[in-house]
Amino acid sequence: MPIARILAIGDELILGRTVDSNSAHIAQRLSDVGLTVDYARTVGDGETAIVRALRSACRGADLVLCSGGLGPTEDDRTRHALARAMRSPLRERPAAWRHIAGWYAQYRPGAPVPEVNRRQALFPEAAAMLANDRGTAPGLLGKVGSCWVACVPGVPHEMEAMVGRILQRLPRLVPGLRAPTVGELWFAGLGESAAQERIPGLLSERNPLVGITVSEVGHITLRAVGTPAQVKRRIAQLRSALSPWLLPKAGLGPSLVHELAAAKATIACAESCTAGHTAAQLLAVPGASEVLRESLIAYHAEVKIARLGVPDALIRQHGVVSEAVVRAMAEGMRRAAGATIGVATTGLAGPDGGTAELPVGTVWVAAATATQTTARKVRIRGSRTRVQQRAAAEALFEAWTAWKRNAR
Repeated sequence: MPIARILAIGDELILGRTVDSNSAHIAQRLSDVGLTVDYARTVGDGETAIVRALRSACRGADLVLCSGGLGPTEDDRTRHALARAMRSPLRERPAAWRHIAGWYAQYRPGAPVPEVNRRQALFPEAAAMLANDRGTAPGLLGKVGSCWVACVPGVPHEMEAMVGRILQRLPRLVPGLRAPTVGELWFAGLGESAAQERIPGLLSERNPLVGITVSEVGHITLRAVGTPAQVKRRIAQLRSALSPWLLPKAGLGPSLVHELAAAKATIACAESCTAGHTAAQLLAVPGASEVLRESLIAYHAEVKIARLGVPDALIRQHGVVSEAVVRAMAEGMRRAAGATIGVATTGLAGPDGGTAELPVGTVWVAAATATQTTARKVRIRGSRTRVQQRAAAEALFEAWTAWKRNAR
């Protein structure tokens, strides 16, 4: 398979001020069309460093895709570095300046175009312009030796659209490109190590390539890449080994929305420490409006009592972070919303407030149906945000298992 490499450019990436999500998106898109991405590298804004990185990446590769460094300020030096790497003089491209002026006319009517934006109209003479319909910076496409180099802005929504258009041109740039077959399955309720014990020998390096990825929102993905026959056979083997834990969609939120919508069933969320993350994971799924009846952040004890009907005596006896209270929250939410399932969370997200008996990261989750209520205590380590996200995923897993049990 042809080789592709990725360069993410920007001091903010090197310094850890911005997380490089672009490279992951680009790698997935390139892999899906049949390129082997053998590395992704982060480079600062220094022009000479970018030149060296470009020349090194181009050796033995068919395509190098760069993101970042195409803005209008003096620290945006990707176009200058590409000109040096191509040994092609840098010139202002009239078509690029017209695009920039047109963008300002459409989105900043009446505002003059800052002269500094002329920097974005500079191109190596031998490079082509890549259209950007979401921002001022056109992309660049050139060749360093026999390797194609495509440069796109680092702004994610601009990058994503432009990468999609580059992929449409790839068959002409890289002859003989053949997209592999990719198969995926998803499961939850079984850890990575436990899954490995059930699928010995199936995580192969080739024929097909099989990998495993753990998600922060509660599920694990297995991906097989190869020929259609290889992928079909391996996915069948994996399904057979992991059948009790499989999900129909890529995640707990999507799986719940899919199955509840098909059954015309509904869910409602009562959240304390998760502060809306449970509902947010559901509402990130298209079509969630069909199944999510209501969401309530019942943060204080008074709200749990007044809005969910949790008995005051229960809170005084057990405390708000307890099995008794989370069960009452889930049941009260289901009744109040008229939902098929009520799900609830209560716990300590931190970073302060924990005790030896009740440490930070302790969370109770519950799910209530018309016939049964279940609850679990989980311990989650990490930042406040991680505790909230993971606890929300645990709550959705509790709802998922309640739904599957109810459906039987």
